[in-house]
Amino acid sequence: MKLREQTLAMAGAMIAVLVVGCAKDTIKLKQETFATNLPAPPIVLVYKFAVNMNEVTANQGIFQKAINAAESTSTQQQDADVAHEVADAFAEEMVTKIIALGLPAQRAFPVTYVPQNALIITGEFVDIDEGNRTRRMVIGLGAGKAQINAEVQALTATAGGNQLLVEFTTHADSGDMPGAAVTMGAGAAAQGGVTAGMAAANVAIGGVKAYRSEIARMSARSADKAAQFLAKFFAQQGWISADKAQQSMF
Repeated sequence: MKLREQTLAMAGAMIAVLVVGCAKDTIKLKQETFATNLPAPPIVLVYKFAVNMNEVTANQGIFQKAINAAESTSTQQQDADVAHEVADAFAEEMVTKIIALGLPAQRAFPVTYVPQNALIITGEFVDIDEGNRTRRMVIGLGAGKAQINAEVQALTATAGGNQLLVEFTTHADSGDMPGAAVTMGAGAAAQGGVTAGMAAANVAIGGVKAYRSEIARMSARSADKAAQFLAKFFAQQGWISADKAQQSMF
């Protein structure tokens, strides 16, 4: 029994490496200010991103559907829970990374006081799709892929209103690597390898923080990339050192 558990754990770890190795995180710049030497912000305010609920798709796996039925959870409620978790994870990770860069940062709300020259980070999730976790872990190769797409804006608060400094999009997905049925064989997957692989992959993907779900970890990964992108802008403005911006890449 112990040997079987060790084998499953090792297989799960192999799947985790594959998942991490092929997961994609990309940034695309939309526009950026030509202004230079802007005053350093006294605070960076990170707002919870808006969510287009028409573009939220929670996990479509058969096990999730069984859980929802047992807990009397509606599809709408599941989608709302996913949207809330994704938005919170992104904001929390963004604050953490910006503080690590050496700038003061905090989560902001509609009632938060916004001082002049404050940097405002806001945006919207335009697509949140958990895919099908079971298909992803068993089949892989893009089957059941999960993804998150967001639009991010960084603005500065001025006496005449908020001025856009940077606007870009972020994309994160779960990748196209093979699942347990390919890497371990269908029999091993059916006997529990999927569970071991899923657990290991969830831990490995979560290099940012111990978030509860894979989609939250994916959102945090996306926030990490967004913070790295902003770090280059911060360095260009002289708000942080170039070395600090470079360190954020690792």
